Amino acid sequence: MRNLNRSISTRYKNLRIKYKLIVFISILLIVCLTFIIIGFQYAFNSYDEQIYRKSSQVLIMSSNRIEDELKNIEEVTYKIMGDDVIQNALLRSKDNSLTKYDQYQIEKEIWETLTSYIGSEKYIQSIHLFDRFGKEYRAGGVPSRNLYDHKDEMIIKAEKGNGSNVWISLEGSKNSIFSTRQLKSYENLSLEKLGTLVIDVKLHEIVKELPKEWEDQEGYIAISEGDEIFFSEGNSTNVDKLDFTASDKQGYQIQNVYGRSFFVTYSKSPYANWTYWNVLPFGTMFAKVTMIKFLVIFLFLAISISSIYLVIRFSKRITNPIENLVSAMKFVQKGDFKLTENFTPSQYQDEVGMLHRNFFVMIERINQLINENYEKQLLIKDTEFKALQSQINPHFLYNTLESINWLAKVNQQHQISKMVESLGYLLRNAISLKDDVITVEQEVEMVEHYVTIQKFRFEERLEFSLVMDDKVKNAKLPKLILQPLVENAIHYALEMMIEPCEICLLAFKEGDKLRLVVEDNGPGMDEQQLELVKKGEIKTRGNGIGLRNIDSRIKFVFGTEYGLQIDSEVNKGTKVCIVIPYQTRWDYV
Repeated sequence: MRNLNRSISTRYKNLRIKYKLIVFISILLIVCLTFIIIGFQYAFNSYDEQIYRKSSQVLIMSSNRIEDELKNIEEVTYKIMGDDVIQNALLRSKDNSLTKYDQYQIEKEIWETLTSYIGSEKYIQSIHLFDRFGKEYRAGGVPSRNLYDHKDEMIIKAEKGNGSNVWISLEGSKNSIFSTRQLKSYENLSLEKLGTLVIDVKLHEIVKELPKEWEDQEGYIAISEGDEIFFSEGNSTNVDKLDFTASDKQGYQIQNVYGRSFFVTYSKSPYANWTYWNVLPFGTMFAKVTMIKFLVIFLFLAISISSIYLVIRFSKRITNPIENLVSAMKFVQKGDFKLTENFTPSQYQDEVGMLHRNFFVMIERINQLINENYEKQLLIKDTEFKALQSQINPHFLYNTLESINWLAKVNQQHQISKMVESLGYLLRNAISLKDDVITVEQEVEMVEHYVTIQKFRFEERLEFSLVMDDKVKNAKLPKLILQPLVENAIHYALEMMIEPCEICLLAFKEGDKLRLVVEDNGPGMDEQQLELVKKGEIKTRGNGIGLRNIDSRIKFVFGTEYGLQIDSEVNKGTKVCIVIPYQTRWDYV
């Protein structure tokens, strides 16, 4: 046996991959077909039992719901029987010496009391009270038409109940059932007969609110007392020809009427001695079985066709990655290392997939080393260029500006002297690489020097004001974030105006935040221009795109909740606000 297994295993291993897949799929199909046949046979054997259980569950649930509502109405009759107003009114009605007004009062009291009970249960159609002389007191809607024709019959049946509730169904009243009870006097426990209570109950309304499980199957529900059906509801035809005779307390029957088969489930209830019936057409049930047969056949054919298709696809999925890998190796042999543009590594976890991924990792590593070497060469060139630039001594520029300043003072050119001093201050701080972080006071001083230079150009057209809280002077902030905002205001506000332009710089603390605001009264921008400026989609003069750079610097250092806020309105000016954390120590890298 071992030799046979070993021989089969060896033969299978030596097969080509395509034939291995065919053998595997064939075995899988045979196993699936076997399970499908077994499951299909089991479904046929258990189908009748499932139908019976489902029908029984619906029937029991429906009968319980009906009886619960009828018990609630029975409770109403009990309350009416014991109602003090009803008792006293019926006792007074026995007096033959009553005036018409007294009789009217009795009728009013009884009517008002009965009306109050009408709303206690929504399935009550009307309430009728007959005193011992046969006089009727009624409340509610229009009663069933057969009620008065069988009034005496109902009174007699109620008397036989001796004070208990008696349910009565009348021939011709298919939608209603009547709750009757004889009323007796509780005064001194005399139990003297006072009258008969009759409640017309809308049975069809109760049934309408039941789960309509039979409607989808042309089903039918009925209620019988003895061998007589007194209520029915449903869609099926020829049901009235069925034999509604229940031999046991609960069960089912299969009956044939005019060539149609019906599955009949019944359940006897001790309450009111009724039998509930649920009728389902057998043909409808077997239609589903036929549909299941065709569905199984269709699924089997679909599985077979899909399996053949998958065999072909699987064989290609296995051989194609190997062919792709060979092609990739040929490209590498030619010196082309950009494989990701033409090839995609296999994502499978088998050996071929591992070979693919490891090969591509190796090629990516080679590309990475090539790029690193290229970047190092660029860095070397850049370093050499910066070294060449650094040969120009910045002190030469400072000394030159000092010489110009000295000559200006000697020649009494105070404006030139002041301008040169401001330019020297700005140049010294801009070129200085020692400090990337300065205080608000230092940053504001740079802005003031910049404004000093611009005032010589624009004279009285430039009106600059500074409002700085003393508390924020020592607060830390990144270098050169205020001067571009003032420069922006001069370019896009002052240069666009004929009249003087007011530029205001505010620096203040708000909670744990530092706010720096540059505001002008220039021409402003509309919403479309403002949105494009915020997105950095408009390339403007000067530092037009510098605003976005400043915003990016702030967000990079402090986080996305901080940054630049721009508000502008046409003909009313522009307001740019920087929001950063307030701190006197720098904790950011």
